Amino acid sequence: MKNNVSITRRNLTFGLLFLVAILSYIDRQIFTLFQDDIKDELGFDDGQLGLLTGISFAAFYTLAAFPIARYSDRGDRRLVITLSVIVWSAATAICGLAHSFWQLIFARIGLAAGEAGAGPAANSLLVEIFPTERRTIVISSMLAASAIGISGGLWLAGWLSQFYDWRMVFIMIGLPGVLLGIFVWLFAAEPRRGKGDLIVPPEQKRISEVLGTMWASTSLRWIGVILTMVPITGFAFIIWGASFFRRVHGMSQAETGFWLGSAMAIGLVGGNIVAGLVADKFGKNNPGFNGWFAGLGLLAAFPLALTFSLTSSAYIAIACFVGMKFLMTLHLGPIIALSFAQVPISMRAMMSATINMFIGLAGTGVGGTLAGFLSKGFEPAYGELSLQPALALLSLCLVVGGIAAIMAGRTAKPLPLAEQ
Repeated sequence: MKNNVSITRRNLTFGLLFLVAILSYIDRQIFTLFQDDIKDELGFDDGQLGLLTGISFAAFYTLAAFPIARYSDRGDRRLVITLSVIVWSAATAICGLAHSFWQLIFARIGLAAGEAGAGPAANSLLVEIFPTERRTIVISSMLAASAIGISGGLWLAGWLSQFYDWRMVFIMIGLPGVLLGIFVWLFAAEPRRGKGDLIVPPEQKRISEVLGTMWASTSLRWIGVILTMVPITGFAFIIWGASFFRRVHGMSQAETGFWLGSAMAIGLVGGNIVAGLVADKFGKNNPGFNGWFAGLGLLAAFPLALTFSLTSSAYIAIACFVGMKFLMTLHLGPIIALSFAQVPISMRAMMSATINMFIGLAGTGVGGTLAGFLSKGFEPAYGELSLQPALALLSLCLVVGGIAAIMAGRTAKPLPLAEQ
């Protein structure tokens, strides 16, 4: 399909979707800072917290992602993003009104259902309106926006916690997102729209055909291993990081928000930007490079993750967290670009949804939930330090992910130019 989007409109669209990505992780991340307060007020244990932050979110995120991505491959992506932002922002505010485990579960489900739509639609739209040679830096920049949201959510919630309780913070952070959703509808580009009518792209592949194409690629099967293993470690550390610093190192809520937020910002944003620049320079015509680059970063991150989990020094833990997140983050932009290079344009929103499925189920679902239950299991022996052995055990997944990334690079095959 011919792309007639002007440079100004293209950059405005990128800016709006950059803000959407930031907001999605702010709304998701504030729960992790307040989960100990929620646990104390509502009488939860770590297993219940793991369910709230993990599988309840991930399962419904995945269930909603595929039908929405299916529509996004042929429909109005701007509409999808607008409605997604409004739904998840309202659900975030509703979290502040919950008084039981099941009320929070349903609010988290609403948050998951809303966030499921924005990512695939945004990636599909941006890949279409930007030229091929800028694709990886655009994807990595969007991932950096997510990283800003993760760290910014901790900063903002940590600062607000000095003045308001957790309920008011959820309401204050959730409601402004409705306005951003309206801005996306008014100002974002959608090249499929001409004079108000939706221009339908070429006939869409059946879901079975899409999944068959993905499974037929050896490289994509290895990418499936990466997107299963690495998020287990990554999201366990993100979801339980605030509780880790408060319990193991005795930090206050405001201190945790500042230090953990800063560590995430430096590691995640720096890693995404470096990954985008390096992959665009060396991997544009050699998709296998992206796999090698990602794999070496993951293998180097493992000893830092282990040291973070076991050290008794808060400052060493913070330094290790920065290095670990930087090295881990080097994999995601290049691996997503490598994935997109294995499928034609008509499958890219579905490819994005598949990536999100792996990350959501493995990371938020398995990683967040498993860390909670491991911590609960280690509690009789380790007490308040039970998160240390739990996170140390989960860091082993980085080794498996690193090997899988190298194999994905070795088996990658570029698409014909006409399908790129």
